[in-house]
Amino acid sequence: MSRPRVLPLLLAQTSPARRALLGRSLAAALLAALPALAGCIYAGGTTVREMGPQLSQSALAPVEPGKTTVEWVVAAFGAPTSRNSTSEGAEILRYDGERRTTRGAYFLGLFASSDNTIERTSWWFEARDGVVTRCWSEQHAPVKVDIVNPEPAAATAEPHEKAPGRSAPTEPVSKP
Repeated sequence: MSRPRVLPLLLAQTSPARRALLGRSLAAALLAALPALAGCIYAGGTTVREMGPQLSQSALAPVEPGKTTVEWVVAAFGAPTSRNSTSEGAEILRYDGERRTTRGAYFLGLFASSDNTIERTSWWFEARDGVVTRCWSEQHAPVKVDIVNPEPAAATAEPHEKAPGRSAPTEPVSKP
């Protein structure tokens, strides 16, 4: 025993004017739903997450080797990532900052892609008797992270120094 089809029966029992109105209402409903459906077709975005202190050359402008104290550096930039003493009596403060950028997109909820980049910078302060004698930065080459390379390898760095009688570069330069 077969079930009766409701829509053909409904349309057969309605007048042509009513069918035209029903068709226009259905078309209007589909048009109204189209923007919502478009969001299901493609979506994407970018997320940036910064971890650790985000120092820059301009933030270091007030640091004067031979004059600036270690206490001032810690008060201005917070607790260092590491603080060590050398056998020569110098104290080394290191600040590590990291910026992770993730760009992602998906199409129809079936195909997805993402692009993850990690940029790391280390800032070093050398001090003797509580006074900064020099500071420098190491900006590591950006590292791409994906399914094939889930944990970034150690990158090489290019130092930028600021010491008495020498001026620091205006922008750190990263190795290609």
